Amino acid sequence: VEVAFRVDRAAFCARPEVPAPAAEPQQARLHTVARAQASAAATARCNFENYLVGKSNRLAHAAAVRVADGDGYVAPLFLHGSCGMGKTHLLQATVQRYVAHHPGSSVRYTTAEAFTNEFVAAIKANRVEAFRRSYRKVDLLAIDDVHFFASKEATQAELLHTLDAVGLEGSRIILASDEHPKEIRKLSDRLSSRFMAGIVVRIDAPDRELRERLVKHLAHRRGMLLEDAAVGILVDRTERAIGSLGGFGGSVREIEGLLNQIDAVNRLLPELASQDGVAGALLVRRALGISDDAAASDDGSRERRVRRPVAGEVVLSEICKTLGVEVMDVHGKGRHPRVVLARGLVAYLCRTLTTLSFPEIASIIGRENHSTVITAFKRFERQMAQGESPEAHLPPTLGSLSLRELSELLARQIAKASY
Repeated sequence: VEVAFRVDRAAFCARPEVPAPAAEPQQARLHTVARAQASAAATARCNFENYLVGKSNRLAHAAAVRVADGDGYVAPLFLHGSCGMGKTHLLQATVQRYVAHHPGSSVRYTTAEAFTNEFVAAIKANRVEAFRRSYRKVDLLAIDDVHFFASKEATQAELLHTLDAVGLEGSRIILASDEHPKEIRKLSDRLSSRFMAGIVVRIDAPDRELRERLVKHLAHRRGMLLEDAAVGILVDRTERAIGSLGGFGGSVREIEGLLNQIDAVNRLLPELASQDGVAGALLVRRALGISDDAAASDDGSRERRVRRPVAGEVVLSEICKTLGVEVMDVHGKGRHPRVVLARGLVAYLCRTLTTLSFPEIASIIGRENHSTVITAFKRFERQMAQGESPEAHLPPTLGSLSLRELSELLARQIAKASY
């Protein structure tokens, strides 16, 4: 076989370099800078100076200040409590104070979701070592929403090694979660033990005195003027009776939501406010839909009681009691028709009777992903519109009711339980 070689001289000529498209990296950098600026702005708004301290959060506040100011070794701090109790505020205030008192220090503040996303991206891009250096060579590590790590085994292992490495360097750690370390589902024993090795502090719901200060502070921050009677109504409204499940409302988000309603009505119906623009009891009652019912007391006198906002836990408790199912069954994975009906009712009535978001409703029924609550809500709405009847799945005491009749019955019971 004769083999011949032909050399293409053009192949060896110097080729002009084709510049890589700069638009996409530049855009990515802009997005990164924008996120960093937004995070810095949010952190700047949350400081110790504008954090209101009361009996429910005094210990958590003191511990966070210790992390930011303390000299020498400071044990890792784990803050936990319900949504809207000020955990993120304390984390960001700690970061801001530490940076101010330790110029040039390396600080990393992130959320559990961001940590997870960065870790996954680092694995895909083969940049795990760079990822580790960015988290382990710091003077202060602050991670919010730690409960997000539930069920993520690989990320939990990486977080465990990160915390160990940061701890060995003598750096400071502050974490926050909606749940106690031992109550986070599908959390590894080693990571739970690591959390428990530090200082674990619960932030409770604010008492009446702190709620009153919160109402005045948040109203002042947005330039709203409230009469004392209006403040009293708001304070009463934020105290939620949630039956046998215990606890109180009064989160910052709840108060801000109520103030948003009042502000909207004040703009739409300015005639309800006084001439100097002060919002009084009449405007507040109209904005919040509060009606006073006359109730006879034991001595025959008439007293007035104000209807309180409906709590998600009340919705869950009343539905379980009426349908004859256990709360733990609703939290579990069982697919019994009556339990599935209870979950659908909780999703629907929580969305129609409360101001809870889908993630908050998911937490009430023990779900990690709020997409399941959205699905249950839409399915219940569709079934109700089609006039379906759950008679086969109802206790005999309820007889034959359509889904709409059942939901209306439960709504009346929940309203009575919320007084």
